[in-house]
Amino acid sequence: MKKVYIQLTASLIVFFLLSRSSYGLPNPIWHTGQLILWDKTVLEGDLSYNWSAEMVLLRQSDGRLCTFSAHQVNEFGWFDYTIHKHRNFVALPDNRSKQATRQTFFEICTDGTLSVVRRLRRPHGLLKKAFSNPSYYADQPQMAQNQEHFDYFVYDAGKLRSLDKFFVDIYEPLMTSYDQELREYVLKHNLNDRSLLGRLVLIDRYNQLVQQDPRTASAREARSSQD
Repeated sequence: MKKVYIQLTASLIVFFLLSRSSYGLPNPIWHTGQLILWDKTVLEGDLSYNWSAEMVLLRQSDGRLCTFSAHQVNEFGWFDYTIHKHRNFVALPDNRSKQATRQTFFEICTDGTLSVVRRLRRPHGLLKKAFSNPSYYADQPQMAQNQEHFDYFVYDAGKLRSLDKFFVDIYEPLMTSYDQELREYVLKHNLNDRSLLGRLVLIDRYNQLVQQDPRTASAREARSSQD
């Protein structure tokens, strides 16, 4: 049943993609990149990601389009020249709901001891009706740079911890080993740690502290020598 649903969704995405010009829908932006399947097969070509359908499209050299879901692809990415950075997406188990866990694509925002990932925030009400066509959710520069379009999480030990519950779910259980340094950093830079941007900056600072800590450096060297 799941396979049929994925195939149907993929067919709809291709249909909307081919018919978009007739309805004045936004064109997808293609990026040269690569995707890695779960069996480690590497495919290269032009990629476009649809946040709503959670499908990555691969355009082959002969113009053919292939669609892949998080059940098929482990990770993919490209260099985004509009924002001058390499963007990486990874398939993770989304176990936040009471329903069965399923693989979902997340974009990696911060990589380190605490990795921050994000996914599209689902529209509600009138906004949901106005932008019901999947073509509106093909990755675009305006969308990618607007943090308000996304939900952010720390991915820790197989669990997604929402930045909306930053102090309870992230700071207190994971970051208090550097509590004094982080508090000083907040005061020195007048950081609003109740805003999304402030929390992202604070997590990045925490990762830097862990990286610079002689204790963690010694641990990393010990692991490297064992390998």
